[in-house]
Amino acid sequence: MHPPGPVHRSRTRRRSTNPEKPVPDDDLGQWLKSLETLHPREIDLGLERISEVADRMGLRRDAAATIIVAGTNGKGSSVACLESMFQAHGARPGAYTSPHLLRYNERIRVAGVEATDDLILSAFRAIDAARGTISLSYFEFSTLAAAWCFREMSAAPWILEVGLGGRLDACNAFDADLAVITPIDLDHMEWLGDNREAIAGEKMGVIREGRPVVCSDPRPPARIAEVAVGLDAPLSQLGRDYTVEEVTDRTWDWRGPRGDHLAALPRPGWLPDTALGNAAGAVMAVRQPGPFHLPVEAIHRGLEQASLAGRLQTTVCRGHQWLLDVGHNPAAVELLAGRLESVPGRVRMVFGLMARKPPGPLLDRLVPRVDEWFCLDLDDPQSHSPEQLRCALEERGARVLGSGGGDRAIASIHERSEPGDLAVGAGSFRVVEALMRAGVGACNEQA
Repeated sequence: MHPPGPVHRSRTRRRSTNPEKPVPDDDLGQWLKSLETLHPREIDLGLERISEVADRMGLRRDAAATIIVAGTNGKGSSVACLESMFQAHGARPGAYTSPHLLRYNERIRVAGVEATDDLILSAFRAIDAARGTISLSYFEFSTLAAAWCFREMSAAPWILEVGLGGRLDACNAFDADLAVITPIDLDHMEWLGDNREAIAGEKMGVIREGRPVVCSDPRPPARIAEVAVGLDAPLSQLGRDYTVEEVTDRTWDWRGPRGDHLAALPRPGWLPDTALGNAAGAVMAVRQPGPFHLPVEAIHRGLEQASLAGRLQTTVCRGHQWLLDVGHNPAAVELLAGRLESVPGRVRMVFGLMARKPPGPLLDRLVPRVDEWFCLDLDDPQSHSPEQLRCALEERGARVLGSGGGDRAIASIHERSEPGDLAVGAGSFRVVEALMRAGVGACNEQA
């Protein structure tokens, strides 16, 4: 069984069994369709193919100082904070993230600006010429494209977000000068193991001997320290080496080793109290000696300007309050449920879920916090159907308003909303994408 599209967000489910080159085209959409059928498996973990092509292109030789971010939850938040802090210092960070919400270009950014179609197309052509008969997966092709764009645009540092696992993920073809390990949860267990220790071992595969690693998991599996000690990699651990203190609605304090204390740091708006450790880990990454060290002024300004679409994102659409969240595992849903506890009015949720995710554990946590539900049709054979979700919800006594696509969901929610109510879109990247395409993202203004 292979994880479905939202892991790496390739759209087409069929896979070609021969590694013929995609037909060259000046349209990015056509290239992406070709990449989706280029490799026989959507996800094919391993480093041999991508490493060979990267070396043919000189990408590993030419890589700038590199931070690799691995973990289950908080990777996007960590990258967003790091990227913004380096920008505030006048650097040109290259940030590679996945999946995207609306445009593939979102995955590759230099100095906060998405790569253009022309730049990505040039990268794809260069990779296609270099790979010869080597078959690359969609994510491998994307990772090489990001590195090519970073080199062309003189980006530094490179910040790479692991797509799946760590040890065998395509990003790990590049050496991490510093690794950030975010909170570990049970996710992608068919690939990574069925317990947090095993999963942590896979995530820790991105660290390198003697190079620093920052862990922002407040309950770190023992495997993290074991691997760090075995590789003589200096480990900075949340709650031991650095802490979050004095949290208010707008600010928080960071305290690190050797008396390093940063007071009244701006608070990223999408991070609840229980997830501020992700921002703290990013700060730890740029406060230790070495090529990534940043002054206090850049940290303040960067955190103030940091943003992250789709993560506990609050918006106003046509006068109605919305909260969009892409979280789709138990820990992420726990954060969402905690956020909903303080809503003064009624909560209505547009919900969808990929089929590899059992809905029960997520719904058990959310049903007590949600008054009415809309089951979103994701139009994907690898997702739970609206009928399946309706049954799971009604088994738990939930009230279901209806089902259908994004337009119908928005209309159904808006016609019932009153001042103080909150509309929520959650359960998958695909849910947030559908709502944005249907209008929530187009007509919103930040709340």
